[in-house]
Amino acid sequence: MKKTTLLLISGLFATMLPAPSLDFETEARLKMALQIAREHNDESRVDRVKQAAATLQTMTTASEIEALLREVESAVGIDPGGWSMAGQPLFRPSPGILEGSPLIRKKLDAALLSGSLPEITAVITEWRAVLGDQAGLPDGRRPGDHPGPLTLDEAAATRLFVGALKSEGRAVRELTKGQPLPNQMVRFYGYVLDGLSAIHPYAQVHTPNELGMLDELARGVATVLLALQQPDGHFPFPDLRGKNIRFGEMIEKQLAAGTVEVKDGWVTTADPEGGTQFDTGVCGVALLTAGKVFNEPTWTAAGLRAADWAEKQRLVTNFNYNAFSVSLLANASQASGNQTYLDSALTKFELGVAPGQSTNGRWIDAHNARTVYHVIILRALGDLLEAVPEDRAEAITRVKAAAEPALGAILTEFNAMGITVECLPELMVLEKHFPELDGLKPAIDRVAASLVEKSSDGTGVRMGAQPHQLAAVAEWLKRN
Repeated sequence: MKKTTLLLISGLFATMLPAPSLDFETEARLKMALQIAREHNDESRVDRVKQAAATLQTMTTASEIEALLREVESAVGIDPGGWSMAGQPLFRPSPGILEGSPLIRKKLDAALLSGSLPEITAVITEWRAVLGDQAGLPDGRRPGDHPGPLTLDEAAATRLFVGALKSEGRAVRELTKGQPLPNQMVRFYGYVLDGLSAIHPYAQVHTPNELGMLDELARGVATVLLALQQPDGHFPFPDLRGKNIRFGEMIEKQLAAGTVEVKDGWVTTADPEGGTQFDTGVCGVALLTAGKVFNEPTWTAAGLRAADWAEKQRLVTNFNYNAFSVSLLANASQASGNQTYLDSALTKFELGVAPGQSTNGRWIDAHNARTVYHVIILRALGDLLEAVPEDRAEAITRVKAAAEPALGAILTEFNAMGITVECLPELMVLEKHFPELDGLKPAIDRVAASLVEKSSDGTGVRMGAQPHQLAAVAEWLKRN
């Protein structure tokens, strides 16, 4: 086998594994296995890949090398030797792709900074040529759930949510007092507050005796968010060094480069690569929604401060980061009636989201093609469709033109692999705008059933899903 250096291991991968002396294909498969092991935040799986890499350096027989590679791939959930998971294709790099992509990203970054749609489109066209048939393929997938039928009714779903919350007794008590939990990303508080907002009208009807507890918890969580929000409106990131493999290393690199500051256990500087749009988008939307549900103007004002920050952020080459700001600005336009927010959301969509969509409905690069990030973009598309008034038909048509193939892509994965990601509120919003889309309603039923099964084993309940996802089950059952 020809010996060559795989360019992508020159950074992170090279710091973990011995000096490269393997052929390109072997190194690429190891890189994929390592990446998926790291996504699990599982030291044992990461160590297994590292050990295999060291062992492979000593092997000379092709059959032995292939056997060990397949063993490692199976251990992290990849189809052995097949560049797929459960038969669904994974992004397969080539020397040409790895050489061309960094330059393309630099060009795209400059085009996004210019704000010129023709320039952005030209760069994306060039990127598609570099990627070829790998455009829109994800560099990781997750095993899917195959739930049974959804048998609950609206009342039972409400009780399940309340019971799942109560199962988190200590955390609920701390949050009710307005105390943050250790090592939690701020987005977690946004998900909890969103869940409490979503379940509120159903708790009023089906669990009125628990309403006081739920409302107190909402106020406590909002208190945490208001305390953490930075003066310019963004939300910080926890200092996870030594606690999370992926994010700990990211923070170490940023500190070494002098691009961020850490204070009192938080990275208080906005991520220079745009990642702060994630937590700020989630928490800003949660505060806007909760401000309306609980009639708390100060929460709404905090959400609008987050939107003001997001509006000023430049577009970045990570499409899902841009999508978080699209969602926040779309929600801010509805909460405030200020159409400037909506115009900004549509501009960010037109320049920083839509151009990157591939012909298969996913986004062009392997990272954003992952289903979990695909759902983030779907959420932004749904939020736009909710916010754009009917008299702006051209804008609605443009958003729908992106949303329909994006929905088709996730339905294809669900049909092949089962339910691979939590996405109930996202799909529910889009179903309102695509009520006749083939297979969408049955898929939503399966997503809801998967959330229920994660949170109940027939003998007890637990918060086995994100709170805002589980809370959405009650609304879906009411609608159907």
